[in-house]
Amino acid sequence: MSRREHERVSSEREVECRVDGRSFMAVLYNVSISGCLLEIPPNRLAEDDRVHLKDGNIRMSGIVVWRDERHAGLRFDQPLHEAVVRFMGYDPTIGDPVLPTDRFGRVLPRLPRGDRQRFG
Repeated sequence: MSRREHERVSSEREVECRVDGRSFMAVLYNVSISGCLLEIPPNRLAEDDRVHLKDGNIRMSGIVVWRDERHAGLRFDQPLHEAVVRFMGYDPTIGDPVLPTDRFGRVLPRLPRGDRQRFG
C-alpha cells in the first residue's frame, strides 16, 4: 500500500531553491498537490529545512521530509491547485512535455495548416 495521499505527476523542470538566504538550482522530478521530489546539488538540504521554490511566477514552499545526497522530498506548506500541478508536470506516456499552453496550463489546440504557414 502506498503512503502517498495524492497522485504524483512526472516533471523535469529546473526551479530556483532558496534556503536560509542561499539560492541554488534544482530539478523538480515529480509534483503532487501536497509535495514534490527534487534533484539537488550534493548535500544542499537537510531534513526539516524550509525550502522556497520558484519557477517563473509560480512560488511554493515546504519542509524537507527526507533526503539523500542528491535528492529531497518536500511536503508543501499549502496544497497546490490541481491546475498548477498539471502545469508543472507532464504525462510521460504521451511524450513531449513542452506543449504550448494557455495561462491556466491547458494545452492549446493545433492551428489549421493554412494558419500555421501564415504565422511562421
